[in-house]
Amino acid sequence: MEEAQVVESKDGTISVASAFAGHQEAVQDRDHKFLSKAVEEAYQGVDCGHGGPFGAVVVRNDEIVVSCHNMVLDYTDPTAHAEVTAIREVTCPVYCGYQLHGVYSLHFVDT
Repeated sequence: MEEAQVVESKDGTISVASAFAGHQEAVQDRDHKFLSKAVEEAYQGVDCGHGGPFGAVVVRNDEIVVSCHNMVLDYTDPTAHAEVTAIREVTCPVYCGYQLHGVYSLHFVDT
């Protein structure tokens, strides 16, 4: 599996750089707001002392449904990573029960 790194340049352009040399893919403008929210969540989690610098958002129909950060320290749960916490929240009964219906995307960052 390739390791990806989100890179933001001084002009605000965001790209995803793969660990493999020469492979780079531009992130679409619509994804920029999702990645920015995930970065915001990552910083918020660190500021609150909840865990490491990780944030995630779950998107459905181009709208953020859930945004979360790492909660490992706050929950004393080694599985409470940002992406896991986000999936747990989106699958709670408030949204749709134990199954994800429709098309979702998960945007995750490690700052």
